[in-house]
Amino acid sequence: MQLAVDIGNSFAKAALFDGANNLGVVYFDDKDPSALLPLFNSFGRPSSCWVATVKVVDEALLDFLSLFCEPRFLSSDTSLPFKIAYQTPQTLGSDRIAAVAAAYGRFLKKNVLVIDMGTCITYDLLTAQGVYQGGSISPGVTMRFKAMHHFTGKLPAIEAVERPPLIGYDTTTAMQSGVMQGVQAEMDGIIDAYTKLYEDLTILIGGGDNKYFDKKFRISIFASSNLVIEGLKIIMDYNEIG
Repeated sequence: MQLAVDIGNSFAKAALFDGANNLGVVYFDDKDPSALLPLFNSFGRPSSCWVATVKVVDEALLDFLSLFCEPRFLSSDTSLPFKIAYQTPQTLGSDRIAAVAAAYGRFLKKNVLVIDMGTCITYDLLTAQGVYQGGSISPGVTMRFKAMHHFTGKLPAIEAVERPPLIGYDTTTAMQSGVMQGVQAEMDGIIDAYTKLYEDLTILIGGGDNKYFDKKFRISIFASSNLVIEGLKIIMDYNEIG
């Protein structure tokens, strides 16, 4: 049994694998990982565990995982099935590494632009030669809404909607249009720019906010609801099975 743990800025989730079979994904509070116990009780306890995290891991989670296996943390020093050309690999988030691994596992020998829509929106390029070149980072959907509320005196705190109007008819819908339509325009523009460099480009999109956008692109894309988990599984197998 292998356990893949994805700790993001907003929430944590884990998946238990029996060989190639994903036995279930559980969302949990990284300060109280007891929500994972029903998964273990139903299917068995993990013999190995890999963690991708964007923040310092809470001691409660480390203690919990250590009851079953020694957790291994993904980093740029981890043995990977692709090469990293990023000039400062030590600053590269493990979530980005895992997302690129998911692209490598799905689309071997293809140029892939990976878009991960979490707290931030990351764009990462994996070439057909198996080289991760880098990409870009921009504020995510929730961060944009919170920024407008925080840095102004009167704009309200609001949330994302799936189908905002192009022309907002009040302050709330104007903000929803600005963020949601703006993010869509940003992604369309970045995809167009990458496509000019790589005509055979494949697009893989994931992250919690991809549900708002994955059906709105002008071109065909591939979507993954658990991009980091998927990539962690690729890296686990590469290191443990070979």
